[in-house]
Amino acid sequence: MLNKEIRELLPERLRGLVERVVLKEEKLQEIRIRREKGIALRYDGRFVVPEQKQSVTMAEWKELISRISRQSLYAFEEQMREGFLTIPGGHRVGLAGHVVYEHGAVKTMRYLSGLNIRISHEIKGCSDKLMPFVVLNTVILPTLIIAPPGGGKTTLLRDFVRNLSRQCNVAVVDERSEIAGCYMGISQRDLGSFCDVLDGCKKADGVRMMIRSMAPQVVAVDEIGTSEDIAALSYALTSGCSLLATIHGETLSQVRQKKEFQAVFENKMFERYILLDNLFHPGKCLAVYDKEGKTIWK
Repeated sequence: MLNKEIRELLPERLRGLVERVVLKEEKLQEIRIRREKGIALRYDGRFVVPEQKQSVTMAEWKELISRISRQSLYAFEEQMREGFLTIPGGHRVGLAGHVVYEHGAVKTMRYLSGLNIRISHEIKGCSDKLMPFVVLNTVILPTLIIAPPGGGKTTLLRDFVRNLSRQCNVAVVDERSEIAGCYMGISQRDLGSFCDVLDGCKKADGVRMMIRSMAPQVVAVDEIGTSEDIAALSYALTSGCSLLATIHGETLSQVRQKKEFQAVFENKMFERYILLDNLFHPGKCLAVYDKEGKTIWK
């Protein structure tokens, strides 16, 4: 059975195709829909193509786009330039189509041809067993979560935020609206009692803004990857904040080889590295390393 938000989003025939495959909603990860083509799912870590007698019709496609955009046309237009938008429930819809530029920057997208509905899941308690590695004698250690795409980084990060915000002020800079899943400014996910969210803001800008305005003890960001991101996190540390962050990677050594991150390891910005699995058990912790890269749990 699909959750309420996804059921209301899909046209009737397409909803039926998906529900014939999805026996457990918590195992559904993605719904990919292409105009005048078909539907494909990522379900329980597998690529699944439901049996379908016809392609997605133009009428179904228009109905789908209408349902996605009807809540706020302005917000829809604003988010399209980023290539995705967030819908009720915190789910994210990735977009493919024709990109329109203006003055050298992406203005919007037209003639949409493909959607990737990424289902947002909360797994409350998934960080509980890892909390003793991150909080040492009441000190929250700067922590980087490493995993391949689909490896559960954001889910674990979100639960760390929920746990930590029970005891201190946490600031989330949610550039791609994946941690809090804000819709119309309201978080769709449980981030705990003492958490503030800056939604849709670039990490490099948002980290500084939150430190200056909200004085958090911890700053949390998702998918760091640029020198600007690193500079912002360094600013947070020198301002007395701890860090929670994620990064794409298969292994710790692979991440250490990235040019942008050499200074991160040399300066020991993070005191904990948590490596997650994706091949067989998405979200499963494979190892925890200290700031020197030495294994402290496996």
